[in-house]
Amino acid sequence: MANHTYCIELIEGDHDYLLSLSKNRTIQAQIVERAKILLQKEAGKSDKSVAEGLCIDVSTVRLCVHKYLEGGTDLALYDRQRKGRPAEISPAAVAWIINLASQRPADLGYSQELWTLAKLHKHIQDYAAEAGFPRLTTISKTRIQQILKEQEIKPFKIK
Repeated sequence: MANHTYCIELIEGDHDYLLSLSKNRTIQAQIVERAKILLQKEAGKSDKSVAEGLCIDVSTVRLCVHKYLEGGTDLALYDRQRKGRPAEISPAAVAWIINLASQRPADLGYSQELWTLAKLHKHIQDYAAEAGFPRLTTISKTRIQQILKEQEIKPFKIK
């Protein structure tokens, strides 16, 4: 597939389906874009003119057309589900954080009665490796907040 003009032949029913998607304002923009690519390629526009018209890269046009020819509309329009990044923080590490947040800082040798996020964060980073959770030495305050929120634990409020 060089930069010359070529047509793709859409499967019966695909033209109307793609046309309805190309005008839809409630679905993901990339699906609308891919529908427009296929319709313009059916009309015989060059890869370059399609790319310029949609303000995208020529390789995006070619990939969409390739996927359509390989596996039809669904493959061209929708990305396959990916596995995603594995959880780095183990359930045991989360339990350790919850256990810490549930304790009074005074019982651990601190002067205050309640945790601040900064103090809890520092304590977790300082003692995580010793407790057997080396990953937690680099945990962010935001991630600690998320964990506590998920468990509905509020160590910063007086009960």
